Parts: sequence; structure tokens; C-alpha cells
Amino acid sequence: MNYRNLLVLPLAVLLVGCSSQTQTHQDAKATSQTTTTAKATVSSAKKKASTTSSTSSQRHTTMSRSSKVASERATSVSNKSVTQSTATTRLAALNQQLTKALGQQALVPQDDGLTNGSSKLNMRYSGAAANYTVRYSVGQQARPFNAAAVADETAYATVTKTTYTTTDAAAKQVGYRDDQSAAGLPTVDLGHQISAHIDAGAGQRYIMWNEGRWSLTVHANMMDEDAGVALAKQAVAAFEQVYLPAPQSVGDISFDAVSSGSGQLDQVIQWQAGKVVYQVKAQEMATAIKMAASMQ
Repeated sequence: MNYRNLLVLPLAVLLVGCSSQTQTHQDAKATSQTTTTAKATVSSAKKKASTTSSTSSQRHTTMSRSSKVASERATSVSNKSVTQSTATTRLAALNQQLTKALGQQALVPQDDGLTNGSSKLNMRYSGAAANYTVRYSVGQQARPFNAAAVADETAYATVTKTTYTTTDAAAKQVGYRDDQSAAGLPTVDLGHQISAHIDAGAGQRYIMWNEGRWSLTVHANMMDEDAGVALAKQAVAAFEQVYLPAPQSVGDISFDAVSSGSGQLDQVIQWQAGKVVYQVKAQEMATAIKMAASMQ
């Protein structure tokens, strides 16, 4: 019997067993690594999905907010447009009826001079084509043109047309003041290269200046701290932004710092156009300027 072969056989069996165990261990390790990798992949996928979902949710929220803001802005613009359109339509409708009553030659404001309340603007007139007065008021509601109830409302402005027999007669009614009449009086700078003269006495102060064919006067009480200078400066600044109708020969403007905004129609702009004198009177200086400037 060959003992060497007997020794070799168990050794071979042992080596095969060890090899099998090693392979099994390696397979188990590989399986573990594969499982770990799979878990990591799944975890990564879940995390990515969660991140994607979160990002998508954030984008959706952002888009929703943007859409909401855009919607609110659009609504705001739409409401503003409706308000402006309503105001414009209201004045245009009243002017159309006034033109029918007085004729196409009637010169009326295309701006109601209001900062609010235009949708409840009311209008009432008296007179005929050659001589008329139009009263503008804001009521509790918009009433029909020339309704009797409008007469009980307080006018915030009036527009008057007066026709005279001659141009000279019309010019004399304007009350134009030549700038030479104030020569020698103290002066004050109103800005925009405008210098005014100051005439004071008996507790009253008058700030006077000329621009083109217009003479301008601001009346104030001496007890006022600025004594009308602030109002005069506001007037000069306003006339830098708008153009008043060009008088045929003369025009006169009189603003009152004492009664400004008190309900009295003491802010007056009037000018000559041939034999006709147009006059705009208002409670507020800004209102008078806007309305007169729109009568072109």
C-alpha cells in the first residue's frame, strides 16, 4: 500500500474545504457589500426623491406666491384703471350734455381738478351760449346733469363765460396789473428765476409778479408766518408744469392764502379772448390751475 497517497488525499480534502470556506466567506462579504451598496443606493434615491419633492414643493409655493402677487398687482392695476376710466367717463358724459345745452363754442374744462370723488362729480349750469356759469360739486351720489338737487351741493369750483360789447371792455374787466405798477417795492425770490414785489399795509400783504401776459397776486395776512410766500412759490412751481390758455391780450390770477381750502371760491384765474372773459374760481389753488389749464 502506498502510504504517501493516503496522506495526500486527506490533505487534498482539507485544502478543498478551506478553499470552499474561503470562497463562501468571500461570497458572503460580496453579498454584504452588495446589500450595503443597494441600501446606500436606495437611501440616496430616497434622499434625492425627498430633495426633489421638497424643491418641487418650494417651487410650487414660490410659483403660487408669484401668481398671487401677480394676480394682486393685476387686480390693483385693473381697479385703478376702472377708477380712472369711471372718472374720465363721468366728466366726459357731463361735458357732452353741457355742449348740447350751450353749443359747440362752449369752452369747458377737460380736467375736473379733483384728487378724489370724480365718480360722484355733479354739474349744473345757468345762462346761455354767450354768458353762462357752470357749477362743479361732489355729492353723495352721481346725479343727472343739471339736476335740481345739485343746487343744494356746495360747489368746489365754477367756470364762467362773459361776453362784452368790445375787446377793450373785456380787457378792462380782467383786472390785469402792469409790472411797472410795483416798481420800487421790496422783492422776494420765488424760484425758477421769478422775482416778486411785496406790498404790505394794514395787516395785509400782497405778493405780485408777472409772467408773459399774466399778472399774478397772492394775498396773505401779515399774521401768517410765511405771509403767502409759500403759496406764491407753489404757484410758480405749478406753472412750470402746466400751460394756461394764452390770453389774447391780458390775463390775471389772484390766489388767497387766507381762505385757501376754507370753502370759499377765492382762487381765481381769468383771461380775455376777444370780447369774452373766461373765469375759473375754486376753493383750492391746485384745482383752479388744473381746470384752467385743461380749457384749451
